Amino acid sequence: MTTPHLKQLERLRRDGHLAEQVVIHDSWTGKINESLFKPFYEAARAARTDLIKVGGEPYKNYKTRLSIALRLLWPKRPDSRSPFWRPDWRMSMVAEASVRHWTVAFKAVQAGNRLIALRNVDAAIFWVPDETAPDTYRIGTGFGEVKAKFIRPGTFIPEGDD
Repeated sequence: MTTPHLKQLERLRRDGHLAEQVVIHDSWTGKINESLFKPFYEAARAARTDLIKVGGEPYKNYKTRLSIALRLLWPKRPDSRSPFWRPDWRMSMVAEASVRHWTVAFKAVQAGNRLIALRNVDAAIFWVPDETAPDTYRIGTGFGEVKAKFIRPGTFIPEGDD
């Protein structure tokens, strides 16, 4: 049980979505450290904001190098691990992202949008006949923003496809 998931259960109970407090009988939940990646996040956000304005190759290089750096924190092969690799960091980031993803989709459903599928931590599929993304999502390419893609009814969307 991760801290973001514990906090999410508490919020759902507080907001009346759960009738009773959830009882967790066993967990390896550790003490939360919300500032663990704050300096990295702030530096990456500032660099991304500056490079979006520049565009072109500098921005593409930034995205590629940042992606590589993040993947080194949770590689598929042990021989490609960063010297800073820690499995708990990966779980912390994925847990926070998945809870945020679910929360935004849940708010969209509460606002009357029809959720079709919620995939991983970066894809939500809604039925929006007027090609208007739910208001709970910020559309764009910045931090905290998502891309909106509109697909005609009847189009097959393979699992894991962008």
